[in-house]
Amino acid sequence: MPLLLAVAWMLGTFGLFWTGPFARQVPDASKLCLFILTATTAFAVGYALTIRRGDRAVPNNGGTTRSQDARRVRRLVVAGGIYYIALGIALLGEYGATSPASIWASLQDPAQAYANKFAVYQAQQDSGRTNAAIQLLTLLGVLGTVLVPMLVIHWRRLTTGVRFVGLGGLGVYSLFFLYIGTLKGLGDFVLMIGGGFLIAWALVGDRARRRARRQRATVMVAVVAGLFFGYMVNNQADRAVQFGTQERIQASPTVERIVGPHLASGVAATIHYPTHGYLGLAYNLDTPFAWSHGMGSTPALASYASQYLGVDTDLYPTYLQRTEVRTGWPAGQYWSTIYPWLASDLTFPGTILFMALLGCFFARTWRESILSRRILPTVIFVQLILLIGYIPANNQLGMSRPGLIGLVTLLLLYLAIPTTRQTTAPPWIGGRGAVHRSWGRPQPIPPRSV
Repeated sequence: MPLLLAVAWMLGTFGLFWTGPFARQVPDASKLCLFILTATTAFAVGYALTIRRGDRAVPNNGGTTRSQDARRVRRLVVAGGIYYIALGIALLGEYGATSPASIWASLQDPAQAYANKFAVYQAQQDSGRTNAAIQLLTLLGVLGTVLVPMLVIHWRRLTTGVRFVGLGGLGVYSLFFLYIGTLKGLGDFVLMIGGGFLIAWALVGDRARRRARRQRATVMVAVVAGLFFGYMVNNQADRAVQFGTQERIQASPTVERIVGPHLASGVAATIHYPTHGYLGLAYNLDTPFAWSHGMGSTPALASYASQYLGVDTDLYPTYLQRTEVRTGWPAGQYWSTIYPWLASDLTFPGTILFMALLGCFFARTWRESILSRRILPTVIFVQLILLIGYIPANNQLGMSRPGLIGLVTLLLLYLAIPTTRQTTAPPWIGGRGAVHRSWGRPQPIPPRSV
């Protein structure tokens, strides 16, 4: 299921790109199609080879009991909720929220709120000011990775108070993104909620219960995604008016007759949002390679190198920056998919190899999430869903400092925990590991801790 969803998203957005106006501007359609199909195939092959492997070691929970792990989950949810509450409040203050009335005014005009945040960006750069609270919370970015998956997967086991703290964190942090009229944080939550439901469904062993749980999860994800899509349509329509870009977006006449010209432009812009990056990729594929010395694939790392090490990142232009000079495709305004980001350090052939390794790791964390039911692979799997979800746009996990610190912390913890136990996959996961080779029939998997 994770493979089907990931490949459907990658190829679906690529297919949708060819229905839009930017498709006519592709300089070499065959090269673009060959690269996308090769990268997607590499990801799928890496996933398939890993998921179909036989018995292999899966880290155990270190001997902790079910009650101990339940307490650990509750503590993580509370810590994550408090983290998001503190970060949301700090960001609201930094971006000019002075009262509930000012927040409400921004919520009513998301396009103007979106424009206002760039004035804050410019003021920060001009003055060089920093926010100590935000800096501290940035270093604790790993807490932002645990809340949503733990809240979704273990909802039934959490007390009312713990649920309240967790939902409070999601609410306050979401309020900040609504205040600045930006979709990024809301989209992250939608993807993480979907990933949490995917794991929660797979953990149900009984087939009938699993089918019922899957139906409920599908409804919940559809509701959340529908609300996000509705907000995104309205947001994009208002932005088109605010920035005068209606003429760039060709709304469907059929949709326009149904919902009117304003919302029709929002629908077209929403479809354009995750698809236009493929034109940027097409331009980048024609740009010669020049190594960016580690400054290209992860913008957050480049910003740290510039701020604290005095590295002049302009000396190591990325694929996107060099393509902007060559073609005019704006690197900071339009997307170019994740691939040129990675290729700035890995080359495009190296990026294909990266996709194969990503497929392997995606499958590995999926298996471990189900087999061991441990927290760490579960959280990493959901983070990889974020990475895959943003493939048509950029390297999302490397864009922000909290996201990069959170991911690096998780990977270091993952590498530090030894592999100590052999196990096999339950029948519904599939693959050869579902059958114990010694007995020739499926073996029951002992109940594990959370």
